[in-house]
Amino acid sequence: MLPNEKTLLSVKRSCLALTRGALDLVVTLVFIYLSARALANPPFWDSWWLVEEYRKLATRFLWEGAGIPASWIAVALGLVALLFALDALHRLVREFSTRYEVTNLRLTLNHGLLGKHREDLYLLSVDGVTLERSLAGRLLGWGSLTLRGRGNNSLEWRFVRDPEAVRDQIDKLVLARRMQTSVTKKAAS
Repeated sequence: MLPNEKTLLSVKRSCLALTRGALDLVVTLVFIYLSARALANPPFWDSWWLVEEYRKLATRFLWEGAGIPASWIAVALGLVALLFALDALHRLVREFSTRYEVTNLRLTLNHGLLGKHREDLYLLSVDGVTLERSLAGRLLGWGSLTLRGRGNNSLEWRFVRDPEAVRDQIDKLVLARRMQTSVTKKAAS
């Protein structure tokens, strides 16, 4: 932060930002369970109708007991579980570490646990704030704000709690900052 900069607002986020990561964790647990059940004797799919038909065809055209070993299926399910677990970990860490702040000079988006990433948009360069709310967002009190700046600069704040109040505060700060700058320019001339 700059020496004359003060944090005016720390924007609160909805806990629903964690839903995608939590869903990936649930899928991970399902695949781990299926992987463990594949190694059970007999495997969980042994009584399925389609497997019975496959066995009849494989016995008729190949040889007795032709098929894919259960250990291979368990490894494949375990690898899928690992992929979902890594994705869930990535999403949860990113969502837990994301912070939105409004200072008297700029709007910031910070995220990252080990490696930090920060995006800034100065109040003087803000051209507009767009609010998007889905039906679920309206019912549960969250929305997304897109803060557009000059050129291609923009910030997207997702899962913001009470987004209308945050948008109003940002609009007031932007207008106050512009008024302050125009008064300073008039006094200098």
